[in-house]
Amino acid sequence: MKIGVETTEKVLMNRKKTPMVKVSLVVDKDGLAKFTTLLQSGFLLDVPQGESIGDLLASLPGFSRDYIIQRVQTIFLDGLPADDLNQQLFGAGAVLAISAAMPGLAGAIFRKNGIHASLRTTADKPLSKSSAANNPITVRLKMFNMIAVEKGSHILSSGCTLAASSLAKFLDYRHTLSSQLKSLEVNGRNISLQELFPLLEKEDAIELTVRSSHAS
Repeated sequence: MKIGVETTEKVLMNRKKTPMVKVSLVVDKDGLAKFTTLLQSGFLLDVPQGESIGDLLASLPGFSRDYIIQRVQTIFLDGLPADDLNQQLFGAGAVLAISAAMPGLAGAIFRKNGIHASLRTTADKPLSKSSAANNPITVRLKMFNMIAVEKGSHILSSGCTLAASSLAKFLDYRHTLSSQLKSLEVNGRNISLQELFPLLEKEDAIELTVRSSHAS
């Protein structure tokens, strides 16, 4: 099975036209941690124009101000490093990527407020305010390494919106996860994993919830 790569722009354009399909997975205790790597592809958040990076992260399930300051050491905004948690977000959409400190020289260069920040490629000019100030900005937030490991289960169990192709590719490349899948529902109806793939092919974005069967 091949699922075409969906651009963020297409997902943003189409995801609000019709109610999104709700996909709910229940996995065993060990399975939930394995699903956190799915967040590397990003999930979608609508935030007000001018929302700061810090406020966006603080609004996420399981995140605190102390955790953000101490643990989130690398931040990329639209592919370029960002140091300031007070930096505001404007426009129609943005891609934000966060991780804990990366190893080696790359980690030193891209570390938030690091001493090697002068070696980076930086934006020519700061983001400007959008003329459509009343429209929310849609952020595709990607989580890597220990951030995904430590907080991914909070995001997934609370529910998140992501490209349908992201889930399809994730499951297609990880056949062993099927043994850890306890139940699968789409819009409240139990289906098989084999039935899920054709449904995902028809959708741009889905609302995904992944919970552990051991959750209270």
